[in-house]
Amino acid sequence: MSFLNLAMGVLRLKQFMGARQKLFQQRKGVSPQESKALEVVLETCHRQAKKLYQKEFFPDTLHMVSRIAAIYYPGEKAPLQKARIGNVLNAFQEMNRQVLEVLEFSGLEALTQFRLREVVPGFAVDEKNPSWVPEFFLGWFRLRVMRALWVQWLLLVGEAAIKVYAEHQPDEIPEPETLLDEMDQLQEETDLTLPDEVRSLVETSRKKILFSIKPLPWAEAKSIYISLAGNIAKAWHPRSSSPLYEVRIYDLLGSLADYLEWAGQLSQKPVLNKMLGLRISHVTGAKEVTIPYTDNKLFDWVKKYQVGRAAKWSRTIFKTLQRKQPAILFRDVAIGVVKEGGKRWLMLYLHDKIAEETNQLYKAPPSSS
Repeated sequence: MSFLNLAMGVLRLKQFMGARQKLFQQRKGVSPQESKALEVVLETCHRQAKKLYQKEFFPDTLHMVSRIAAIYYPGEKAPLQKARIGNVLNAFQEMNRQVLEVLEFSGLEALTQFRLREVVPGFAVDEKNPSWVPEFFLGWFRLRVMRALWVQWLLLVGEAAIKVYAEHQPDEIPEPETLLDEMDQLQEETDLTLPDEVRSLVETSRKKILFSIKPLPWAEAKSIYISLAGNIAKAWHPRSSSPLYEVRIYDLLGSLADYLEWAGQLSQKPVLNKMLGLRISHVTGAKEVTIPYTDNKLFDWVKKYQVGRAAKWSRTIFKTLQRKQPAILFRDVAIGVVKEGGKRWLMLYLHDKIAEETNQLYKAPPSSS
């Protein structure tokens, strides 16, 4: 791509992305909470733009969403978990639609045919420059492309978060056994088409989630996901010092759209009807309930006969406790089992999707520049 074409492409992209940012800046909140939330989003965009010019990457979108949630739920210890499952899935669908609009921008594919490591500080660019554009200017343009994309992403997430947390409706929580019935139907065996080496990595990683005896915190699951993605990337790029950074930006955008579409389509499953109105805290549990997971006989039985089935895992413990626990304590303990079982199902479901998408993303041959 010539210097002039590259410059014109970046300018058009900036105008395209800037139009949405301008509309966002002109919005006025319909409530004091929304006004504050809008300010948080714009402040985050401004701060991130500065960081990007300083070659700092990966905006902390979760921190921004947490701040927005705290505005709508100021008295909650875990405001993030006040989001309703159905609203979150609807938000994913809307974000997917808008990401697809960005992908349809004329010239975006040509502008984003570079690898992430080529704009991250500390990584040498060992590929020959295929254009006549000096490397200094090429890096400068790439940073501006990344800035436009990051700001657009923050706007999409911020707008979605405001819609999700602005909704306040009374809670109706089904009985624990009803939720277990739903989870049992949700759990589907995933037949991923993976090469043997990658499949082995995925199965090893999956067992860390399924066979954890104690309640598994999301922070630990996040670590498992990152390790899984890194190991799959390394399987396809064994000579790279940082395999995760070998992904091309345009491919990454396409994968993001796939994730959002997949997540949004979960709401179309008929068996989720009883769960869409629940808040995330109802399923994952903002507060852990002490459950006797250390019953070795029970754990061994689950491990032997229910491999891969988080819902069955949860139901087995549920039925065992139903026979052992005093009635006065049973409901709290049962809800704790359902929360952990639901959380474990979500973790495994997301784990398999990450494995599938990461494998597709890193095995793809390099796109032509």
